[in-house]
Amino acid sequence: MKESQDLELYFQGFVTPVFSLPDLPLAEEPHVGRWREYLRMRHDRDIFASLQERLPQLCIPQHPGISASAAYAAVMKRGALFSATDFNGRLTLERPDLLTLEIHSHFAGALPVLATTHREDFVRLVNAIGNRCEPATIPDGVHAKCIGGINNWDRVNLLHDLWNKGQVFKVPGERWGAALQRVAKEEPEIIRDRVVLLHQAPYGSVCYSDVPGMPDAATWLAASGKLRIEHEFTHYATKRIHGQMHSNMLDELIADCMGFTASLGAFSAPLFRRCMGIDDKARIPQGARAWEYLQGLSQAEAMAVVDLTLKAAEHLQRALTMRPCPAGPGLVLGLTSLTLPQMAASDGVEIISSTLDRFAGEG
Repeated sequence: MKESQDLELYFQGFVTPVFSLPDLPLAEEPHVGRWREYLRMRHDRDIFASLQERLPQLCIPQHPGISASAAYAAVMKRGALFSATDFNGRLTLERPDLLTLEIHSHFAGALPVLATTHREDFVRLVNAIGNRCEPATIPDGVHAKCIGGINNWDRVNLLHDLWNKGQVFKVPGERWGAALQRVAKEEPEIIRDRVVLLHQAPYGSVCYSDVPGMPDAATWLAASGKLRIEHEFTHYATKRIHGQMHSNMLDELIADCMGFTASLGAFSAPLFRRCMGIDDKARIPQGARAWEYLQGLSQAEAMAVVDLTLKAAEHLQRALTMRPCPAGPGLVLGLTSLTLPQMAASDGVEIISSTLDRFAGEG
């Protein structure tokens, strides 16, 4: 099949090479400290009620077109206080008691992690934080999201207080609105957050009996949690190291490799295929997780990507069997220096092995 411009772009990989890492772990982004305070400030309330007082997007009820409303613009674009009257209600979770918040440490830097075992609440949180409060459909096979660029009006208001006192970036004659726009453009990390959202469920909706060596459902559920955390933090690592985080099959293969290695001790190509929702004949049922990473491609292009990805996964398993590598910075740097076509090539096993050798000392 002749490679189209869409496929050429899809297969280009991480275009910014990185040959070594700075001191690890990487420094925390500015918002993490504030989320540590959210944990301390919760008192005896559930974490959702506490967060609603600080993040208005967690208050806005989810209806089609809500992000185009005047009420949404006032709250989320201009920082007005949320009023249930303006929105004819307030967002609720069905099981707020099941929602947890932790600050997870990683070599890429710590991040807040919101997790729940309740699927509908996970979807509500994804839409509130990542989809501008629109009730978008989340594929059944997707149980985690690492979402950045989140406007945090709590941090904006704290910054405004400091600005009023002349303690931060105050320019003579500049009004607060102009100062905020300038900061949002030049230093967005000062007012925007990144959060990991997790649905605690079997990884990829795969039954424990389909996982090699897995004794029971409870053990698989626990392993899925660790797998999912490492997967999402791998995406975060590529964002911080390469400045890129894609929604494509290369990124998913790398992140799953890291997650499988961290939680199960080894990468399995057949398990990767099952967790992507791809059957043993390379068919992808509707609602499978894989479709999330094939958007914008034609049917023929999507099938070409899947075929290449499965070959790359097989070669990756063989390479790591011959040359085991822990789930750490060296494995991330090695795999992000490759592309799917390179990993899937006839000599892909040798390419992967020799590449990992070059990065073996990192971390």
